[in-house]
Amino acid sequence: MMGLCYCWGLVTLCMFFLITAVIMNFQAAILVTLVGIVASAPISDKLDILNKDTIEQAHSLINKILEDAPKAHAAWINNKGLTLGDNTIRLQLNYLKSVIPSAPVLQNISNISSMETCLADMVKGLQLHLNLLNEIIKKLAQTDQVNVLKSEIQELHSLIKKLQKQAGFDPSKHAKDEQSQTLVHDLHKHLTTEFMIQVAAHLTLQQLQDFSCDVLCSFLSIRRMTSNMSMAENPKTVQLCINAAGL
Repeated sequence: MMGLCYCWGLVTLCMFFLITAVIMNFQAAILVTLVGIVASAPISDKLDILNKDTIEQAHSLINKILEDAPKAHAAWINNKGLTLGDNTIRLQLNYLKSVIPSAPVLQNISNISSMETCLADMVKGLQLHLNLLNEIIKKLAQTDQVNVLKSEIQELHSLIKKLQKQAGFDPSKHAKDEQSQTLVHDLHKHLTTEFMIQVAAHLTLQQLQDFSCDVLCSFLSIRRMTSNMSMAENPKTVQLCINAAGL
């Protein structure tokens, strides 16, 4: 009888653990499903939360940055061989690209998760170029054109952080790019000759122009998916981005 009771108790215990495991797996499956639903949810509702004036201001600033980057380049670069947007120059200087930390690659915006990541990477990329310009300014004279460009980048940086807040995104979820920060900090080690200073300034402004074209494309996507927003675009900056892409 005692053996039977022991066996029955053992069976009961096994059934308890089995039921517990099934419940836990079911809860985990529900959690994964909910996370997937949130990540892949349509973003129309989230976009409608965003202040359209903030989107307009950010979009306008991107256009200004694209127009003013060549002006800053002309003010800073006196080496006639360093031409902004010249694909031949890009290839010739490719071996020096490691001197300048790369900008983040922006995701296509298709759902809430990709929108959150894209905005976070915009903030990182803009801060990266601000840091690079501040390092190069230590070696080159501060010009009005460069100061205007820096102010526009800083203002756009603030507006995108404002959009993150409006959307309810948590910027702290996205880790800081420690490697880029280290490379920016070490940039001065490479700026030992006039030629390298000019090259670093050129590469920074070229990368800023390319990154700004990506930001522009992302904001055009946001406008397209946001209710009651027009799709009008500045033909000058569109052509600039087409030329920069070598199309």
